[in-house]
Amino acid sequence: MKFTAYKPLARSVLLESLRRKDLWVVAILGFLIILCAGTLGFFGFDGLEIFAKDLAVTVLGLFSTIIAVLTSCRLIPDEIKNRTLYPLLARPITRFDLLIGKLMGAVVVTWISFLILCGLTAIALTVFHVQFNVIMLQYVFAKMIGLVVICALSMTLSIYLTPNASATLAFILAFGTPMMTRGLTMSATSVGPFGKFVYATINGALPQVQLFDIGGRAVYPNWAPVPMWVIGFLVAYGMIYSFAMLGAGWLKFRKQAV
Repeated sequence: MKFTAYKPLARSVLLESLRRKDLWVVAILGFLIILCAGTLGFFGFDGLEIFAKDLAVTVLGLFSTIIAVLTSCRLIPDEIKNRTLYPLLARPITRFDLLIGKLMGAVVVTWISFLILCGLTAIALTVFHVQFNVIMLQYVFAKMIGLVVICALSMTLSIYLTPNASATLAFILAFGTPMMTRGLTMSATSVGPFGKFVYATINGALPQVQLFDIGGRAVYPNWAPVPMWVIGFLVAYGMIYSFAMLGAGWLKFRKQAV
């Protein structure tokens, strides 16, 4: 593993994102957030604190997931399509190093976009004297770890599928896994031991991104902060699942003709 190669690879993803003006999209989304906040202020904000915070975490979760998927799904296919992969592989790095560097770049771009949106949302809510607490910081941190999982999943799918197909499947898994998990859990109660094992295996393979979304607790003022052991578990799960996805992508990419 070439640790010195990860920084330039990640930087190239960030520079490419700037060249594509992806962060302009984030700026436009931020403007819309401010505009919506101004609309709430125009019609009156009294009694709408919980609604505003719930809307904020929903918007943040939606837009950050979209950015993570679209950024990650195009990394490897674009390198192959533009033939820029050849000079990269000519350097003394392995294909696994290339995947790690590209994933780090996708995570950096996604985190920057997410934090920009968080900052603009916080400004919009602060104008109307919305109170923030520790659990809101925990929400931001947990969401950032969840975005790593989404980036790793999306990039791996792009190695096995076309960019459009991988983005579609990534969106389905990112937004539909909670419903799938509930369905599998309910179905497991009516099957035998082998069926329970199959359902548990499928459930374990799904990206449990809903675990990282504690926005439902963050919007209410009376909820206590999440215990630190839970945050530690989320970090461990996110890292293990992301590396598992990275390994699955490498199994295909290492033999893929480019």
